[in-house]
Amino acid sequence: MNTWFRMMHSAPSRIVRVFLGLWIVIAAAELTPAAAFGLALLGTAIAVTGIADICPMELMVKHRS
Repeated sequence: MNTWFRMMHSAPSRIVRVFLGLWIVIAAAELTPAAAFGLALLGTAIAVTGIADICPMELMVKHRS
């Protein structure tokens, strides 16, 4: 599990998450308002976790142990 967390904190992984999140937000603009809002929230969350170097899975796993 530590290997996964190290990979998620690496610079390439963070860059991918930021661009993936932004791509989801841009792609959501073509949908209906409700779907666009939901996907924009998801894309924003993914981009912010990449920018802030946060791995939500790591927070849940470390909280349980």
